[in-house]
Amino acid sequence: MSKPRGFSQEWVDYFIPETVSYDPQTGWPNLDDAVMRNLIAVDLGFEHGLPDQTIVDRLEVASSIKRLHELERDPIPGNYDLAHMQRIHHHLFQDVYPWAGEIRTAPRDWPMTKLGPNVKAHLAGEPNPPEVPHSYFAAKEIVPIAGRELDRIAAKDNLRGLDRDQFVDELTTVWARVNYVHPFREGNTRTQFAFFRQLAAEAGYELDTERFRDAVSAPGADNAVAGDLRTKFIWGRFQFQQTGETTLLREALDEGIRPTPEADAGDDLPVGPIIERGYDVSALSAAAAGHPRSTGAMLAGYNEAPHVAGHPAPADVELAHGHTADSGYER
Repeated sequence: MSKPRGFSQEWVDYFIPETVSYDPQTGWPNLDDAVMRNLIAVDLGFEHGLPDQTIVDRLEVASSIKRLHELERDPIPGNYDLAHMQRIHHHLFQDVYPWAGEIRTAPRDWPMTKLGPNVKAHLAGEPNPPEVPHSYFAAKEIVPIAGRELDRIAAKDNLRGLDRDQFVDELTTVWARVNYVHPFREGNTRTQFAFFRQLAAEAGYELDTERFRDAVSAPGADNAVAGDLRTKFIWGRFQFQQTGETTLLREALDEGIRPTPEADAGDDLPVGPIIERGYDVSALSAAAAGHPRSTGAMLAGYNEAPHVAGHPAPADVELAHGHTADSGYER
């Protein structure tokens, strides 16, 4: 008799208790309608925050954009280590999440998984492959592994003194690996952009986030794989998780990195579109959907909520009870 799978209680603890329902037969939590704990309206008597995920998502986006602008004007000094990344995450999400700046605590003992495009299948010739689960490190592994990968930056003098190709190579490697670790429960991509944009600036380069707009807002953008530079970046990170290859991610960053332009004293560099959950977070209505675009939508260049039903899971991954793949269940 096989051992029954479990769920991560630490994952469930991220949600407002009153919004979590439980299966009367198994006792397992159903998080389909659960709302993450937040700091919104606590002063109005909501002990664990506002129990409306749509409003929370919209306010999270608006506040994080405001905080990103603050970091453009006044970057947080640091050594580009894990503690530095935590301080940036805290600044971005201090208005919304009580755990802003804290390392992800769940799932503790097995990999976290999220749905994303099957890049390997697409590159092998399948034009519209279904989404598949992609694994990230278990919470208990985050500190040692993220620490080791970010130490790579300090060991190379914060990537200073490198020519452009060398800089893009090193940035690609550390970005892919840090994303694979996924240190935070939410907001990893926004934190990565703020962190690596600051690193690039100090190394003499600009991470030009304007280049990461979608094909609709950037006419003529060309991506042989997925349609636009933004999606190439997203697919590139998933490619690394599937295969260990960084081809697409390097191509995306290569298009988005340029030498730091001459600027007048006191001028602010534009924040540009910051990518999170597969969306440009400046588009509040899109961000409120809260999930990556489906593979078909990515290829077509429009936004939609992911359609998971009917997508076969790979042989080595079993999805639990129809929940989304990032719901904290043991795989």
